Amino acid sequence: MSTELIIEANLPKKVLFEALELTQTFEANYSAYKESSLVGQINALAGVRPLQCSPDELDIFIQAKEIAQKSNGVFDPTIGVLSQGLYGFGKEKRKIPSKKELQEKKELVNYKDIIITDDSIMLAKKGMMLDLGAIGKGYIADKIYSFLETKGASKILINVGGEILTKGKLYRVAIKNPFTEGNTAVVVTTKEPMTLSTSGDYERFISSQKNHHILDNITASQNHYYTSITLLKNTRDATMLDAVATIAFNTKERELELLAQEFGVAIIAIKDTKEIYFKNFTNVNIKNLEMYPFTKGVI
Repeated sequence: MSTELIIEANLPKKVLFEALELTQTFEANYSAYKESSLVGQINALAGVRPLQCSPDELDIFIQAKEIAQKSNGVFDPTIGVLSQGLYGFGKEKRKIPSKKELQEKKELVNYKDIIITDDSIMLAKKGMMLDLGAIGKGYIADKIYSFLETKGASKILINVGGEILTKGKLYRVAIKNPFTEGNTAVVVTTKEPMTLSTSGDYERFISSQKNHHILDNITASQNHYYTSITLLKNTRDATMLDAVATIAFNTKERELELLAQEFGVAIIAIKDTKEIYFKNFTNVNIKNLEMYPFTKGVI
């Protein structure tokens, strides 16, 4: 998945490698960059006909559409026509599209045009593209966690490219400093299940962070409210938090409190002014939170 993957648990290595195989199977099925994957086939058949799928195969698409509905489209898995089709994120050939191109293609971004039945899925309009990049890492992290639990793990640490799940131990989880090497903060988890999700503009961009990969499908462009967003929650809920981190990245500061309350999360938002916004509206149980003093001020 071209991303860092860490799987730790108090289980034999054989079981951990079985968990690794889950990620390989997931990538084969859901990568938008593989024509043979389910996503590749769905995109190729957009506006033509539905693709037959099993209930298990449909699960991630159902969850993605439900989160899109809950967020009124701020999260939208049909963003692929912009993220991959125009910008080319994740591909060898990338470019910064013109405003005209973006405005024309954004008409194809609409989660309501994902048609799901008991055994099939279809994109209603030709040219539409699914992109599960804002939910896929969280989804497979949840799957790995559930698998390890069924095998009897009482201590778990999973990191799928910034989607982190912990259980059974006081893990120290560092939040990267988006401006230099080092960290902004360290979160010490509790022994109860915890999810952390981080999104930032400093990992994937074209030419400069101004053209980062976290797109606002309403405007078909990038917002610059923050340079990094981290969400924390006291449950195993990486699928949801992966998507909500994208929603938060495109949410103005004055609206973050409502977002945090709706999804039951604590939020650490870092602005490009080097200010940190930390709010724990929902009393997420964090054992300790160490903030490093590089900031101009803590809000």
